Amino acid sequence: MSQPMISRIERGAVAPDLRSMARLARGVGQNLSVRLYPADGIRLRDSGQLGLADVIRSAAHPSWRVSLEVPVAPPPDRRAADMVLAGADDVVHVEIERGLRDVQAQLRAAQLKRVALAERLECRVSLVLAVPDSAAARQAIAPHAGVLRTALPVTSRAAWAAIRSGASLNGDALLWVRADSRSTHSPRA
Repeated sequence: MSQPMISRIERGAVAPDLRSMARLARGVGQNLSVRLYPADGIRLRDSGQLGLADVIRSAAHPSWRVSLEVPVAPPPDRRAADMVLAGADDVVHVEIERGLRDVQAQLRAAQLKRVALAERLECRVSLVLAVPDSAAARQAIAPHAGVLRTALPVTSRAAWAAIRSGASLNGDALLWVRADSRSTHSPRA
């Protein structure tokens, strides 16, 4: 890389590509590191997650006010609840997890979001961990069944009944969601 080019980059006259930035970093004895930060707006991670959110929204009783990507705390905290169902007497934080890589860590993160949301709203908030009703998800959750039953004692069947009827959930739940159907089926508990 020529000295005039380096000078133009230093002055901001030219924006180097990633390869050039790596070369410049190596030239001064450093490694280039790139970090990505969440952008503002709806951040549901993929169409599959949006699909599960749509199944829940479609099944929700009209008395629920459904919101996506609800900030759990004021800035600079950028965490958001994937979905919030707000009723007359109940607020339900729905965290949608399609990829169950570390179930205990994902549950802990969802619980921390719920605590922050409850503090922000100054009310009790129930937590629903929504997962796809698939063999892979059931297999990933099986080793953690005892912990999940303790942390999320409301059955999937009871959670679906509350969502469909607009009734209070009265606790935390693991919600099995069949992404291939928008019907008001009765998911397995």
